[in-house]
Amino acid sequence: MSIALSNGNARTMTHGVPRLLLRRQRLEEPSSVVHGFMSSVLDRIHSPDIGLAIWRRLTRLNLLVSANTLLARPPFTLTVADTPDVAARRLCHDLLLFHWPLFADFRRLAARFATLTASPVVRMRLEHVIDDSCRQFHVDAVGLRLLCTYVGPGTEWADADGKIRRVMSMDVAVFKGSAFPGAGPRVLHRSPRLSTGALAAQPRLVLCTDALL
Repeated sequence: MSIALSNGNARTMTHGVPRLLLRRQRLEEPSSVVHGFMSSVLDRIHSPDIGLAIWRRLTRLNLLVSANTLLARPPFTLTVADTPDVAARRLCHDLLLFHWPLFADFRRLAARFATLTASPVVRMRLEHVIDDSCRQFHVDAVGLRLLCTYVGPGTEWADADGKIRRVMSMDVAVFKGSAFPGAGPRVLHRSPRLSTGALAAQPRLVLCTDALL
């Protein structure tokens, strides 16, 4: 047994897979949502019966530290559009202080998403959020959208029974949007409320990635 840290919380591991997450995956996974502990799970978003694919990741301490340093700044939104490697470099350049752990992760996610969408160009938006933006449940007017919350509460989504669930921080979620070809399921999602309740005053650092064909 080994212990890994995720945003200050310990997870018990079994052969590299957190026991708690493995049990929750078996018992709670809706039919239109798929979870996995390898990036290949994101390929499942192309299945006609899947509306949301979630890649569950363990937190790397250096990545978490880099992400948290950005929350010392006032709220910001940075947007770049380019090939995956260049977009990741431009995003870090715009931060004015180059963070290698963040750059490596930006580049990895951008490249993975470019392969997933067969798009040579991606648009990446990094936001430090402290308000209730995007609070209504919705489906994005895109083909596919990748969301990763590095710090703070993750994106909320509604299952088929109307139960509200939340993507864990550092996990990577790919949602199927209204512009994706075919009918199939679409999973309603929203940003968590930060103004009141249990999540009040918890800042978020969120990466949103879209394909530009």
